[in-house]
Amino acid sequence: MRIATGLLCLATCLALPCAAADDGLSRRPSAEEIVERLAPPAPVGRMRSMRGLTVEGGKEAPAAPPSLDLEVNFEFASARLSNDAKIVLDNLGNALKSPALASTSVRVVGHTDAKGSDAYNLTLSQERAAAVARYLATEHGIAPQRLSTEGKGRNELVDRDDPYSALNRRVQVIRTSH
Repeated sequence: MRIATGLLCLATCLALPCAAADDGLSRRPSAEEIVERLAPPAPVGRMRSMRGLTVEGGKEAPAAPPSLDLEVNFEFASARLSNDAKIVLDNLGNALKSPALASTSVRVVGHTDAKGSDAYNLTLSQERAAAVARYLATEHGIAPQRLSTEGKGRNELVDRDDPYSALNRRVQVIRTSH
């Protein structure tokens, strides 16, 4: 019985990192990985030439804007960034200064887990999103007009099976323009 329990615990531990990186990207990506994820795609379409004119064809349904979830840790029940959070945000700041993203605007969306009331979580997530934007503006010189913020509270849980999971406490970065 102990062996079976041990194997079950081991299997559970091995499965956890997969759940955290279900989009194929770590929640603590490098600046290069962030650029790759958020950079505008190369133009796609068929090219036809007719009597010296080149026409791009094929309208496609608009896809969801590129986004990624970041593991941005805050001090308990506050919007004060931890030292670990600053490392993640330094990568984001460097990515946003790269030539590929230099004219890109992003929305910073704060999320919480289900601990606490709806009103508390919504306010906390808004304050945390604002703290991230402030850090990017002050520490990396990202123009504030390139950054919008939003708090979702616990309304969009990543791990709905465990509403108290740390996976639900995250900052989402969504490209809004290029």
